[in-house]
Order: sequence, then structure tokens, then C-alpha cells
Amino acid sequence: MFKKTKNIRGLICGIIGCLCYGSGDWLMMYGDPSYSGEFFWLTSGTSQIPQWRYMLAMALAFPGIVFYGIALFAVQEYIKDEKHKRIYHYLNAFGLTPSRLRD
Repeated sequence: MFKKTKNIRGLICGIIGCLCYGSGDWLMMYGDPSYSGEFFWLTSGTSQIPQWRYMLAMALAFPGIVFYGIALFAVQEYIKDEKHKRIYHYLNAFGLTPSRLRD
């Protein structure tokens, strides 16, 4: 019984994490995809987004990754083979690590 409620709590954390990410993405929706200048990724729509939206989206990203990570590690309990469970665990740990720490 305890393991089942633990997994349910983990999956609820995943839903909360997805809502945090979804809210951040919604705040960062771009308008005009055209660009001018040497940075092709800096679109005209990006430059029109107010600073408070960037800050709120970044503030939502941190709890989002924590909740999402809890869910990913809770799902590993459904994997029966210990070798596959260990591989899944290490791939998630690597995937959740920020890319700046991997460089």
C-alpha cells in the first residue's frame, strides 16, 4: 500500500512539474518569428516580451524540474529488471543535470 501511494505522489509531482513548465512556456510565447541582425534566434517577438515574463518563466522552471525529476525517479519503480532500472536511473540523472555543468 505504501509503495502505491508513493508512486501516486510521484506522478502527481510530475503533473505539477509539467504545469510549471507549461506555464513558463505560455509566458514565453513568441509573437513575430522574423529576425533582424546577426542573432537568428533573437526574433522580433522575443525582444517584445517584458522582463517580468522572463523572470517568472525562469522562477517556474526550477520547481518544475524538481517536481518533474521526482516523477521520473518514481516511474523507475515500474521497471522490473535491475540492469534496466539502473540504466534508466543514470540516464535521468544525466538528463536532469543542467547543460552548463556537463560542459
